[in-house]
Amino acid sequence: MPQQAVSLKLISLQGQSTKMPDKENTAAELLKPRFNIKDVTVEKQQRLFKKHFALDEYVLSYKKFAGGTTPPLVRELFERDQDAVAILPYDAKSDEVVLIEQFRPGALKDPVSPWLIEIVAGLIDYGEHEIDAALRELNEEAHFNVTADKLTFLTSVYPSPGGISERVSIYIANVDASHIDALGGLDSENEDIRIFKVPAAAAFAACRSGRICNCAALVALLNLQLAHQDIRNKFLASRQPSA
Repeated sequence: MPQQAVSLKLISLQGQSTKMPDKENTAAELLKPRFNIKDVTVEKQQRLFKKHFALDEYVLSYKKFAGGTTPPLVRELFERDQDAVAILPYDAKSDEVVLIEQFRPGALKDPVSPWLIEIVAGLIDYGEHEIDAALRELNEEAHFNVTADKLTFLTSVYPSPGGISERVSIYIANVDASHIDALGGLDSENEDIRIFKVPAAAAFAACRSGRICNCAALVALLNLQLAHQDIRNKFLASRQPSA
């Protein structure tokens, strides 16, 4: 390139800002929701079926990213009428997680087995706080009797929002798993649950291999893996006797 052209190019850049965009701010802006519930119009809602679960039909419309609004759409929604909790019991001293296994009719076509490896989970009873539900489920399914201060909230997820309204709040429980029972669950609910423990690293590997394929279990275990040492240190510190 001729020297004059180089000089002109340098001059043309002198008045421009050389500050690079803040990538974190850009990402935060991109992650903000573009719409909210006010941008949805529910024209009709009716219950089509109700037994243990329910099926509702909605006629609704909502705003579009390109502008305008969708025509009225008919959507069926699987309803449980209750949200749920899921809890991963974690022993920081031994660095082990406690898992459960139980039969799931929704996994009848699973290529390995319809008995899935999961974490403790259950519905929140009407009028029950989700913390109380988590403590109750820990006792019913895995026979851990812990207090609320032993629970750490991880996140909440919608397992399948394309057709199911359920929202699951996920916790990790600081437990002593040195002695666990082999079986759990309530006879009154026909629950048949196998309880077992494995090193946290083995559970992480089972997530990667696909052996663990339950949504709540994956979310809990991968959250533990992301902050493994921090969570372990926090739990170990809380188990130290007070001075």
